[in-house]
Amino acid sequence: MKIQLDLRFNRKDIRWHLLRLFSNLQFSIVLLLLIAIFSVVGTIIEQNKEIAFYQTHYAFSNTYYKILSWKSIQILGLDHVYTTWWFLALLFVFSLSLFTCSVSRQIPSLQNARRWHFYKNPNQFKKFTGSQKIKATTLDLVASCLQYSNYHIFQQGMSIYGYKGLLGRLAPIFVHGSIILLLVGSVLGLVSGFNAQEMVPAGELFRLQNIIASGQFSYIPQEFSARVNNFEIEYNEDNSISQFFSDISVLNPEGQELKKSTIYVNKPLQFQGLTIYQTDWDIIAIRFRINSEKIVQIPLKEVLLPNNNKIWIGVLANEQEKQLSIVLSDLQGKAAIYNRNGENIMSVSIGESYTINNSNITFLNTIASTGLQIKSDPGIPLIYTSFFFLIISISASYISYSQIWIIEKSCYYYIGGVTNRAQLIFEEELLKISKISSKI
Repeated sequence: MKIQLDLRFNRKDIRWHLLRLFSNLQFSIVLLLLIAIFSVVGTIIEQNKEIAFYQTHYAFSNTYYKILSWKSIQILGLDHVYTTWWFLALLFVFSLSLFTCSVSRQIPSLQNARRWHFYKNPNQFKKFTGSQKIKATTLDLVASCLQYSNYHIFQQGMSIYGYKGLLGRLAPIFVHGSIILLLVGSVLGLVSGFNAQEMVPAGELFRLQNIIASGQFSYIPQEFSARVNNFEIEYNEDNSISQFFSDISVLNPEGQELKKSTIYVNKPLQFQGLTIYQTDWDIIAIRFRINSEKIVQIPLKEVLLPNNNKIWIGVLANEQEKQLSIVLSDLQGKAAIYNRNGENIMSVSIGESYTINNSNITFLNTIASTGLQIKSDPGIPLIYTSFFFLIISISASYISYSQIWIIEKSCYYYIGGVTNRAQLIFEEELLKISKISSKI
């Protein structure tokens, strides 16, 4: 029997210590700092790359840098920090700490703030900074001044209790709830979202095939299909790119158009939880007609120049003596023809005909492809909602919660109170109330 009682007391002690630990502000701050540190690590170290990438870029042999070697990164999961079990556990413990703090401290504090009580002895006002002593007034007039200052007042005999700014005491609870909602939304996106990238030629259909990242519980709709109707680039006067546009139609399984939109950078297309972003572009081929008969399409290869500019090169004629290459630098309808020695022999315009190597060649059009990123993140609505409440609750937390007590004793009126912030402003308010009451 004694052993059973000891076990019960031990269990109560353990629960009490855990409750104190999780509701401790310092413990929550430590957890937040750990989350921030590992988030920084996940930002510095490239995430979700192939093992060969880490073997190449993190092949440290120095003893001091072994913690950053590719082996350590793989063992610790630093190549996918945000989906490791220990990072998710850290988020869970932090959320549990915020919830425990709200339940065990913030809510009882709010309930206590709503309980009104009265003072009876003038000596109780000595503990208040800025308390006032008024003679020429009445209790009703002082109460009217408090109401004019937006205080909620309660009267019991010759004593008055008033408060205002209760929303300021409610704000920390909503701050904690907003952060928990933010973490839940982030984890939901990690475990059930996915990210795909596609390079699609203009006029072609595409599906969700090139999945580059997905959570453990992700659902990838195999019935989704869309078509890139057109791709265009808008240039500045100096021939630099201003913006590029993709006209996209989302189709049902029967090929009927469900939604159509022109997307560009910072203006994606959204459809049933999927978001399609414009990310990149490329020139993949050029089509031309030879002697008004044969239509030929030659592929183009992208080449990055030392100044970070791009050009696209294709072989126009592959004969040893008549080898020609075509070079494009953009989609503005201009191209250059080079011989086997690298000499520019002529410039051509798309849509025009030219005589090259005794053949009439008409350059019909270039075929561009658009780079699209298709993303699904079910946690986004929760994250946006959490930010909305977080902004409101943080703003509300700046509201001062003030309490005022007034009693009448021996023809004198004693007024004093406390506030949780802006003490000087509160003392000025007490002085103003006492002066107005005295004048009345």
